[in-house]
Amino acid sequence: MRTLLLALLALAAPGALAQSAVTVTVANPLDLARPDAVAEVPWATLAAALPGLGPDAVRVVDPATEAEVVSQPLDLDADGTPEHLLILTGLWPNETRAFRVEAVAPDSAYAPRVHAMHDDYRDDMAWESDRIAWRTYGKGLWEADEFQPLVSSGIDVWPKRTRDLITERWYEKGHDAYHVDSGEGADFYSVGTTLGAGGTGVWADGDLVRPENFDDWRILADGPIRAVFEMDYQPFDAGGQRVAERKRITIDAGRHLYRQESTYTADGPVPAVVGLVDRPEGVVASTRDGADWTWLALWGPVERKNGGHGELGTAVMVPSAALGRIAREGRHYLATVDATPGVPVVSYVGAGWTASGDVDAVGDWWALLDAEAARLGAPIVVTVGE
Repeated sequence: MRTLLLALLALAAPGALAQSAVTVTVANPLDLARPDAVAEVPWATLAAALPGLGPDAVRVVDPATEAEVVSQPLDLDADGTPEHLLILTGLWPNETRAFRVEAVAPDSAYAPRVHAMHDDYRDDMAWESDRIAWRTYGKGLWEADEFQPLVSSGIDVWPKRTRDLITERWYEKGHDAYHVDSGEGADFYSVGTTLGAGGTGVWADGDLVRPENFDDWRILADGPIRAVFEMDYQPFDAGGQRVAERKRITIDAGRHLYRQESTYTADGPVPAVVGLVDRPEGVVASTRDGADWTWLALWGPVERKNGGHGELGTAVMVPSAALGRIAREGRHYLATVDATPGVPVVSYVGAGWTASGDVDAVGDWWALLDAEAARLGAPIVVTVGE
């Protein structure tokens, strides 16, 4: 009897409870709301407290309501052990919230709010949040009989006016059909051989030099909260220096901006650029210098082809400390950043369309970018087990 009693007491001890659940606290240090905030919780810290934790055995619960909270184990190196657990929440200004992480499977699958895909026929990469969609071009496009060969590493915007994920469906409709708005939005944006919205290149000998279409790709994560993929660009000549680029793109639920990291291989420093193509429809350009992040943005009418309508904003955002200059060069507005080979150059790229219901005028677009810059400068504070 005494042995049984001791065993029951051991099960009731605080240490035993710590093996079944752990508290994660997330705090918003800003006097600014954070809808669709993504908290990154170190997996190793959680695993140390929850021995039964696994990619298929993790659940997040709001203890105030006992409702499940959308989460995503993030295993970018595909070694079976995630680097982070992502928790999707909303935070009011200066709010702190607590969640309970359990080492059990979720009750059900979570509806994805992001997606990354490769279209095999065109050799495109496409990615989207529930707010906006994007695509860029691979070398296989040169071999597709239906299209003129396009040599371009530019970024295309697919403005949409639905919260649904549309990239798979639009590719199924076909090239001509997704250029016409049938109620969800359409590809009204022209890229051609330009940088488009947020393409990267090198400033060499007073000229913009860009890689050709991507040569290889891999999807590292695909929702429900975050999608991540990489593309490789083969070496190109930039002022007598051979430069290769690996680009990693990350997009989160609820966001108009995606994160891109360009890592260059070269013999010396690389004068990297990220930029926006000017549009012929009467575009307004603006910049805002921030303590942590500086943005460059355009705003103007959507190209009036195939029923194009509304106004479209595009933007790039770079760390203020790394920014060299912002300038209009030829057809582009460019932000320059001196890159060290092997060290990622980080920037954010965004777009917003009036028909989506998120922005109604140019002031809304500037305000959205100011808010995103503020959030990037003051990350969510995550505490485990306190």
